[in-house]
Amino acid sequence: MERSQVIGFLLLFALLVGYMFYISPSKEEVEKQRKIQDSLRLVEQHKRDSAILADQSIQDTTKVVINDTSIAEQITATTKLNNVKVPEAYTFFQQSYTSADSIITISNDVANISFSCKGAVLHSVELKNFKDYKNNPVQLLDTNDYEFSFVFRAFDRFLETKSLFFEPQITKIGDTTFVTFQANAIDTSTNDILGGVRVEYAIPNDEYMIDYKLSFVNPDKIGVLPLDILTFSWANNMIKQENDKKIETTNTTICYMDGDNKVTHLKAKDQQETLNFRVKWIGLKQQFFTHTLINAEDYFSAARLETKSFNPDDTSRYLRNMSVAMTIEHRSDKPVHFKIFTGPLKYNILRDYKIRLERQIPLGWGFAPIAWVNRFLVIPVFNWLEKYGLNYGLIILILTILLKIVLLPFTYQTYMSSAKMRALKPEITKINEKYPKPEDAMKKQQETMQLYRKSKINPAGGCWPVLLQFPILIAMFRFFPSAIELRHQAFLWASDLSASDSILKLGFNIPLYGDHVSLFALLMAISTLFYTYLNNKLTPTNNTMPGMKLMMYGMPILFLGIFNNYSAALSYYYFLFNVISILQTYAFRLFVNEEKIRAKLVENWKKPVKKSSWQQRMEELAKQQQANARKR
Repeated sequence: MERSQVIGFLLLFALLVGYMFYISPSKEEVEKQRKIQDSLRLVEQHKRDSAILADQSIQDTTKVVINDTSIAEQITATTKLNNVKVPEAYTFFQQSYTSADSIITISNDVANISFSCKGAVLHSVELKNFKDYKNNPVQLLDTNDYEFSFVFRAFDRFLETKSLFFEPQITKIGDTTFVTFQANAIDTSTNDILGGVRVEYAIPNDEYMIDYKLSFVNPDKIGVLPLDILTFSWANNMIKQENDKKIETTNTTICYMDGDNKVTHLKAKDQQETLNFRVKWIGLKQQFFTHTLINAEDYFSAARLETKSFNPDDTSRYLRNMSVAMTIEHRSDKPVHFKIFTGPLKYNILRDYKIRLERQIPLGWGFAPIAWVNRFLVIPVFNWLEKYGLNYGLIILILTILLKIVLLPFTYQTYMSSAKMRALKPEITKINEKYPKPEDAMKKQQETMQLYRKSKINPAGGCWPVLLQFPILIAMFRFFPSAIELRHQAFLWASDLSASDSILKLGFNIPLYGDHVSLFALLMAISTLFYTYLNNKLTPTNNTMPGMKLMMYGMPILFLGIFNNYSAALSYYYFLFNVISILQTYAFRLFVNEEKIRAKLVENWKKPVKKSSWQQRMEELAKQQQANARKR
């Protein structure tokens, strides 16, 4: 090996070592990542410990309903639980550890919100303006299986907020109700208050968004580190709200937005995912509702997400268990500041917060044209029509007509392209008869293309208008099943436009179809079959693909199986779309004179055809390929 080669290899090796050193994390970053992973593991450990300690506790709950008058006087006095063994870690918090629970309910314009003093957590949230499938108020939190707890370090021990009783205090300032909870650490020898943990909720009168702050009182006296990583555990059994449990479970998952403002939906299946990057918010999402936790001032450092399904065939009220473990970088002189949204997946409400919460609604965000159609066309028109108090079935009818008017130029151009092709059918037939052999396929293609050029017809001219309509069709497929406005809205025989309009229970299940008959889905399939028949009748074919016609007639049957379990509004929309398309086709046939179209084409044949340079090159290439084929 020459000297220059050796020097070159040494330089490359030095560059590689230098690059690896450059991209390797610093000691601070390694230590921070270690703390994050240790904190996440702490959550699992504390869950196991809490299960053991729970067997030793005595359930004693006092319920207190708070209304707008005499707020402070309506809180019951704290009671003690006897015979409760206090773990050593909670020695200074033993008064809080051995106190009984109390439930406080705050009512605003949109919800009844209950808090548990044990852990200072939400106990339940009932939405006033929404009913479940049993016509009861929608309850988004399960009072028995909901967890919202911090693991924090105090007196060189790890403690959990869910194990502490917090003394409540309620005040009202203007239209906002403040609920402040505090658990104090007490010196056992002097009975002096050393410090404690404070949790404050701010509940606006007309919003689903609640403000949450957790802070430490005298953090230096209770051993809270000036800078630490707190671990937070959050879990909920998602409660069934809709009649179709299978569809609702499919739409129940976890969503999150990362530090780059990208919103991700976990797949609707049992899984675990660890996020080793910054996260702005995490949402426990159902079909029409969400319980979302937002870091108001910063980001979550990391998170571990897990979803577990309940048996879809059982009679329980649960869909999935969602659990989240998160870490937060915390300074003891600043509160942990969250926002908690517990309410409907309604686009206009979520969009106003300007942190992409609306992306929990599946409106086709993965493909921009579909999302644009929904954001800037469908939703504004839909909301505008809502203002007139019309039945939602009529709103869908008017929306469909307006969309068809917008698409009319493209539909007309597609029809005209088909009419021109029909006018050329005699000439196309002659060319096919002239070149019946497979080895003459190139000649047949060349002569056919020459005929199109003479006639000044683009054979693909009818395709791009159809492609332009495609985003609107898919946008509707996304919009109607996720539009909470259609929930529990009746039209004709459909009692709920957001669910399937079952008119007959079969008593048995047909694979890919279901156990019932949806009339709107059936009407949609029949109208699609007729529209397919009409298009095949009007569109000239050369029968080179005999399986194509069978596939086209098979698609409506496949659609019937898919749409039978989808929302009635979606099937109703596609049925209206097909009916209007059929009427448009007959109207075009009535007003378009195809004899004049053929006369115009014949006139074009008399004009000289100017070939483009690209056409010339393609013809030369085709001739060369044909010559090579003869030689072989």
